[in-house]
Amino acid sequence: MKICVLFNPRSGSAGRIEALRDALAARPGVTLRELGPDDDPAEVAGRAGREGFDIVAVAGGDGTVSAGANGLIAARSRAALAVFPLGTGNDFCRTMAIPLDPMEAVGLLGTGKTRRIDAIRVDGARTGYLVNAASGGFSGKVAADVTSDLKATWGPLAYLRGAVGTIVDPPRYRLTIRFDGGPPEHFDAVNVVIANARTAAGGILVAPAANPEDGWLDAVVVRAGDALDSSLVATRLMNGDYTHDENVIHRRARRMEIESDPPLPMSLDGELCEGARFAFEVVPKALRVLVGPGYRAAPQSEAALEDEDDDDGLPDSEAAPRKGMGPALFGLLGGFLLLAKRLPRDTVGGLAVAAVTILLFAWLARGAVGEEWRDWDEAVRRSWGPEAYPGLRPLAEGVTWFGGAWGMAFALAGLLTLFVMRKHYLTAATLIGVAAGAALLEVALKSAFAIARPPLPADAPPTLGFSFPSGHALRGVGVYGYLAAVALARGYTHRRPGWWIVSAASALIAVGICWSRVYLGVHWPTDVIAGALAATAWVAACLAARHRAATRPGQTG
Repeated sequence: MKICVLFNPRSGSAGRIEALRDALAARPGVTLRELGPDDDPAEVAGRAGREGFDIVAVAGGDGTVSAGANGLIAARSRAALAVFPLGTGNDFCRTMAIPLDPMEAVGLLGTGKTRRIDAIRVDGARTGYLVNAASGGFSGKVAADVTSDLKATWGPLAYLRGAVGTIVDPPRYRLTIRFDGGPPEHFDAVNVVIANARTAAGGILVAPAANPEDGWLDAVVVRAGDALDSSLVATRLMNGDYTHDENVIHRRARRMEIESDPPLPMSLDGELCEGARFAFEVVPKALRVLVGPGYRAAPQSEAALEDEDDDDGLPDSEAAPRKGMGPALFGLLGGFLLLAKRLPRDTVGGLAVAAVTILLFAWLARGAVGEEWRDWDEAVRRSWGPEAYPGLRPLAEGVTWFGGAWGMAFALAGLLTLFVMRKHYLTAATLIGVAAGAALLEVALKSAFAIARPPLPADAPPTLGFSFPSGHALRGVGVYGYLAAVALARGYTHRRPGWWIVSAASALIAVGICWSRVYLGVHWPTDVIAGALAATAWVAACLAARHRAATRPGQTG
């Protein structure tokens, strides 16, 4: 097998280039060619393809990869393109599952498989072919601002660093777009992506659904909006899938024409240009590429995503490209922003429940303050306390722990970890809101009513503070009641018995916490009922906000 390797000595560090050159020189059938400052990489790659090499490999960044692909496509060569990544972003390699360590990528020369992928022909302000993606507007300006010094200092994070200055005042563009020769469509946009592959800017999923073998280009347009809209899109982008946002338009087409006012700064496979008009057209099966063992043309299916979505409005995306705590934190922030954005609207049902429970709470509080309920409290304590059921004390002490500080800490830590790991960020954000609201309600309501606790039994656990309402009941019904409601909704949606069991168990824990406070003699029954009512009101409002945030425009229910 004849292999020609083109080196770009200006990509990567000198040490990596020397190590790669030594490894390749030891392989039989390999010809090394270093690109000089006056060489056109596309022309050199095309010439190598015409000379009968089986594989033409490029060692460099995304710009070098694009030049090599352009040369082979223009020469109509049957040679396969191989890539040894030495750049900053290496985004083409990510979709092709090519190892980002160039020494590991050398191994594909003997073990890799070749696949025919599409390319995108570009006309207008620039001509040529794309194999990865074109990004314009905000992302194009960021790419222009990311200098070589910034790349050298920050590495793949250079694109995030470069976005800091631009995101404060993002540019806006009036775009006129025709898809497949159809009527012109107008967009006030901050960004547009035309993608063949899935990532850009060092691994960010700019086109999560793109398939480089399906004969379509993926177009993603981000509409201009207010600061909250832009922040929400940005957090969902960093989480790994922003195309479900109401301000993001995702289309597939075979040809796309764009006119922009003002002229649009574009990054075309990492090469910068600016123009008022661009045309993009897919060229099916235009290039043979040596891919890694983990390559798959199609991303994770929409059906699989919907099963894991949990109605969050922040659906799961491919796990492989975005791992670690960073994307999880961005996803959780996205959940909070969704709640903040949509809280004032469409919460009538939940707020109605909240209003009713607040009225019940007020009625109960009035009686508790005036001690009109005290005879009833005493009767219930005798009927449900140790006098009636002396053997249940260990159970009561065990159950009440779940509503205490340590029990709540463990429950919240476990649930938040579970939700974030499964990318149910809106559910996690709402849970934090439920817990924080319950804590604030406890402090505010106890201080407002200042009702003393009942006479404590000698064997009662140490208890401080006022009695009305019960903090254990407020926290327990808040957190476990919220979990029960979410699991119940999942059970109805997916018809899985496991969710019904989780819902029933969570509700049982909430009820058990309320009962334990009366049994142990540290609260009047009215304290517990008031805490449960206050929690129910707050959870209802939070669930209404969560439902509204998870419902995309145009959906009902």
